[in-house]
Amino acid sequence: MNFQDKIFETYQKMLGENRFLQEDELNESYALFKSNFGPEKLMSLDGELLLETMFNHGNRGSLVYWLEFKNDDEFRTGRFGGIGGGSALKFGIYKRKEDGKWITGRSAKDMRQIELPEAISIAREKRALLVRGAEIIAAIDDYNNDTYLKLQDDIDRELDYFGNLGWVHKYYHMLYPEKIDDYHSIDWQVFYLIKMQEKPIKSDGRYVLDGQYMRAAKKVNMIINHFTAALAQCYGLPHNYWRVGTTTTDGKHSYWPEMYQNGYVSVGWPDLGDLSQMDGLSHLEAKEQIKRLLAEKYPNTPQSIGRQANQVIMFYKRIKPNDVVVAAEGRQVLGIGRVAGGYEHKDGLPFPHCLSVQWTDCKGKLPNPNEGLMTTVNQYKDIDNLIAIEKMLSSPDSDLPDDSQRQLKSLTGVMGKIEGILNRKKQVILYGPPGTGKTYWAEKACLELASRKAFKKAFADTNESEKSYLLGDGKAKGLARFCCFHPSYGYEDFVEGIKPSVINGQAVFSLKDGIFKELCDDAKQNPGQNYYLIIDEINRGDISRIFGELITLIEKDKRGKEMILPLSGESFSIPENVYLVGTMNTADRSIALLDVALRRRFGFIELMPDYSLLSSITVENLPLGLWLSELNKRIVEHVGRDARNLQIGHSLFMEKGAPIKNFDKLCKVIEEDIIPLIEEYCYGDYITISKIIGSSFVDTAKQEINHELFETGNKPDLISALLEPKPEIATSSSVNPDDNEEEQELENEEANGEQQV
Repeated sequence: MNFQDKIFETYQKMLGENRFLQEDELNESYALFKSNFGPEKLMSLDGELLLETMFNHGNRGSLVYWLEFKNDDEFRTGRFGGIGGGSALKFGIYKRKEDGKWITGRSAKDMRQIELPEAISIAREKRALLVRGAEIIAAIDDYNNDTYLKLQDDIDRELDYFGNLGWVHKYYHMLYPEKIDDYHSIDWQVFYLIKMQEKPIKSDGRYVLDGQYMRAAKKVNMIINHFTAALAQCYGLPHNYWRVGTTTTDGKHSYWPEMYQNGYVSVGWPDLGDLSQMDGLSHLEAKEQIKRLLAEKYPNTPQSIGRQANQVIMFYKRIKPNDVVVAAEGRQVLGIGRVAGGYEHKDGLPFPHCLSVQWTDCKGKLPNPNEGLMTTVNQYKDIDNLIAIEKMLSSPDSDLPDDSQRQLKSLTGVMGKIEGILNRKKQVILYGPPGTGKTYWAEKACLELASRKAFKKAFADTNESEKSYLLGDGKAKGLARFCCFHPSYGYEDFVEGIKPSVINGQAVFSLKDGIFKELCDDAKQNPGQNYYLIIDEINRGDISRIFGELITLIEKDKRGKEMILPLSGESFSIPENVYLVGTMNTADRSIALLDVALRRRFGFIELMPDYSLLSSITVENLPLGLWLSELNKRIVEHVGRDARNLQIGHSLFMEKGAPIKNFDKLCKVIEEDIIPLIEEYCYGDYITISKIIGSSFVDTAKQEINHELFETGNKPDLISALLEPKPEIATSSSVNPDDNEEEQELENEEANGEQQV
């Protein structure tokens, strides 16, 4: 799929999910901003009023507050690009909260306190620069390269460094959204141009790049605000590109085959030990520690040790999940992959410092093959190289392996998050309101990860015997196993306990292993595979009682540590290849009420209703995703303090992984699942129930639900009742009349068939 098709497909999907402000809403916001802070308004102010209006963060009507923080029904600044990060000094002047004194300076090194007259003078100076820049931008009348190159030159000449500040760029976007884009960081502008495989005309000039963005948006017939949002949705947040050498320093041995086969990238210096021991250190402290270790273990000149320390710290600290890694041998590219996890130390490897990577077999040379040539780890900066990497990743002509050898794509979304936390902590809990797919994602992720490790293929591609190996077949237990906690579940079920059995008609009590101990024993016997235990409803059990002393051993840095079990007296440890995935319904209990020791040892992923899964589904002119979204808004508004955790999940409207499209099935879900839940939430308060589900469903006088609406033949009345609290959703662009036509055709066919019979 080419870029234009990809961006347009993303745009259509986001449009259906109401992810954009409509053009008239955007224009209202632009007009409101201009009326408050446009050049004419600023020129009408002077003295302390000008200063306060422009630069007092504590004034919620100030320019700096609107540009960075204002996020309410009147104006949502985040819709127009972010300028977050950094201190208030990025504006050049600010009013200190503690004592109301004005502070100025470009950086912490030259900041100083100033008196009011000087602060006013600075405000006047910056106001004059803003106004002059606005005049320059107002004069441009086309999107040609030469026009925007001249714009950049004029801004640089007349505004100097000030014109290229992020907040100044956002100010000009708010005044001229038809000329200035809403990426206010040059890094972001350059990154997404590279993703579009378009070379930045001038990589250090944000106004030149504005022209490229305006032209690109025009090509796909989008306003810039929608175009940049769709770009970010397509490609995710900016990431970095890295070159990692795969051979020993003498060039005699390449570790690329092992890296490719096992899905990681790694570097040497084994005598440094496990670098994760430095996790608590700052970047500078970790670097100094590494330099000391290098000097001790690998003596060399201070310059060489400094260069090596830089490379080690880049690998350990700076390469992040989702970054792109190029495996290189000299000037030759062997493969390109995406980082899938954090740093791990693998004992016994000559290159023991590892990062999990999903590789693509892209061979060739980059335009500038000498970049980073003499280093083990280097960040690519050359624009031509970066564009070439993107082309190699996206080109269908890349030297890809056949299907039997093809490397798997990185996991994204919920499964990617689960994988990341499991790599980091070994255990994760998925939590959220009912019906948000917690158990579904837990099972799906565990089977996928187990399959990738065991067979180097996706679970969907496994055959029946492979699936049996992963799931178990009734005779042998699989790599992914399942249990559910409840109030009577105990240590004896989970670890070990005395259990009765009948032998020769006699009751015999014997010591038996619980599900977790069995899994750990199997994992020790089979260290080449990963074992997963899914604990459904983990919050319904007495955690302290169930885990007992093992609550200590599940920690990542305690894996392998031995402990004597109190009942059997056996020495027991939890191996590295055991992972725990729990699910938790927050309608039953908040994570704040979980055992503190458990919370510290697990990572957490919140799953909320995902309306995008229902966004394209229309049942009898009822846009399912929009309807559920509005229903949950009313639940949050009317139920009370815990209402966020009582929202209704999307999975109630899904069957076998696909959304319900049949009207009769939808009726059953609403009558038998949704309404009883709302009744429970409202404790029989039928006035509140009517506000949430709609007044047509409730007879407040009789204090009961009007079930007659669900009787056969009442379809029009039922649809009207469902739409009554928010009838305008029926006019949404996401409503697809074709869905209703297809449903009607099916009904007609069925009716005709019955008549023929």
